[in-house]
Amino acid sequence: MSIKSKGILAVIISATIFGSMPLMAKIVYESGGNAISLTFYRFSLILPFLYLLIKRNDKETLKITKEEFKKIVFVGTLGYGATALLLYLSYNYIPSSMATTIHFIYPVFVILGCILFFKEKPSIIKIIAVILCLLGVLMFYDGNGNINFAGIFLAFASSITFAFYTIYLDKSGLKQMNTMKLTFYLCLIASIMMLIFSIITRTFTINMKPLGWLMALFLSLSVGLGVNFFQIGIKIVGPQNTSILSTFEPITSVIIGILILNESFGLKTIFGIGLILLAVIMISIFDK
Repeated sequence: MSIKSKGILAVIISATIFGSMPLMAKIVYESGGNAISLTFYRFSLILPFLYLLIKRNDKETLKITKEEFKKIVFVGTLGYGATALLLYLSYNYIPSSMATTIHFIYPVFVILGCILFFKEKPSIIKIIAVILCLLGVLMFYDGNGNINFAGIFLAFASSITFAFYTIYLDKSGLKQMNTMKLTFYLCLIASIMMLIFSIITRTFTINMKPLGWLMALFLSLSVGLGVNFFQIGIKIVGPQNTSILSTFEPITSVIIGILILNESFGLKTIFGIGLILLAVIMISIFDK
C-alpha cells in the first residue's frame, strides 16, 4: 500500500469513528448524561490511556517547547474544543441531521482558507470533489424540523472553527509532532475548556447509569483514536484532501441510523452516498 493510500485510509477510518458518535451519545443521554458533560468526558477520559501509551514509548516524552505549547493552546481552544462545543450546542436548537449538514460545509472553508491566506490553488479535481461532497451531504437532510437561526449559526460556526483546526495543524508545524502526544495535549486543553464551561452553565453531571459511563469511556477512546487517524491523514494527504475525505462521517451516521436505529432511507440517501463515494474515488485516483 502506498503512503498516499495509507493517508486516505486513515482519514476514512477517522470519519467512520466520528460517524458512530451520535449512536454512542444517544446511549449516554438515555443514561442520564447531557451534551456538555459528554463533551468534557470525551476529552478527559482518554487522557490516562494516552499518557500510558506515550510513557511506554522509550523514544517519546511529554516534553514540548514553549512555542509548541502556545500553538496547542491556541488551536486546542479556538479549533478543537470550540468545534465540539459549538456543534453540541447547536443540537439544542436544530435537528442533528441539519446541524451535521451545515457543519460539513467546512471542506469549502478549508480550500478557501488555503487560497486566501496561503495562496494555494486547488486543482479542478478538488473543486469538483468538494461540490460533489456538498451535494451528497445535502441529500442526507430530510427537511424536517423547525428552522432556528441560533442553531444554524452555531453549526455554521462549528464548520469554520473545524476548518481553522484542519488548516492550522498543517501550516503551524504541529503535524510534525508525535500524533499521540499532540492528541494528549489537545484533549487536555479542550477538557479544561469544557469543564469550565459546564460549571459556568451548571450542566456538569456525574449522575449517569453504569452503561452511560461505559459508553462515555468507549466514546472517548474511540474519538481519541479517530483524532490520531485524522492527524495522520493531514500529515500525508494534506488539509484539503483530508477535509473532503472526512465526508465519510455522515455516510457512517446514515448507515448506522438505517441498520441499528431503524431509520428510513430513500433514493436521496442512496444518491448522496454515491456522490460522496465518487468524490473520494476522484481524490484517490486522479488528484496529484
